[in-house]
Amino acid sequence: MGHEAGSALAVLKGFLAEFQSGQWERACKTYCATDFEIHEPPGIPQQGIFRGQFASIEVSNIYRDIWDFAIGEQQFWEAQDEPLVFSRYVLTWTSKATGKSLTQPVVELNHVRNERLVKMEVFMFDPTGLSNTLIPD
Repeated sequence: MGHEAGSALAVLKGFLAEFQSGQWERACKTYCATDFEIHEPPGIPQQGIFRGQFASIEVSNIYRDIWDFAIGEQQFWEAQDEPLVFSRYVLTWTSKATGKSLTQPVVELNHVRNERLVKMEVFMFDPTGLSNTLIPD
């Protein structure tokens, strides 16, 4: 269930395949609505709400300037009754300034409308720990 072309899961996986391979603009043009929003948690440099078709690029430019990061395990679950995908990533963030590192799970609620991403709500397990990687010893 939920794996057919055009499903919310197919939209998210298509977006991630292109975005994670560095095809940022193509990923956003193909898979994000013009009124797309990303909600990032408070207490981190990329906190807040980012709006527009290229919001993912805006957010990633902030954290890529600050941290190197690696994507570990990725899991996806599609809601049965609405176009919504829950995703869970294990991410390792390493501060470019301090060398301090944190590995944590990040969960996203990915909302889809008309085969386009319209909203990502990002939940980090330890945003305080992530900010603490920026503090020198």
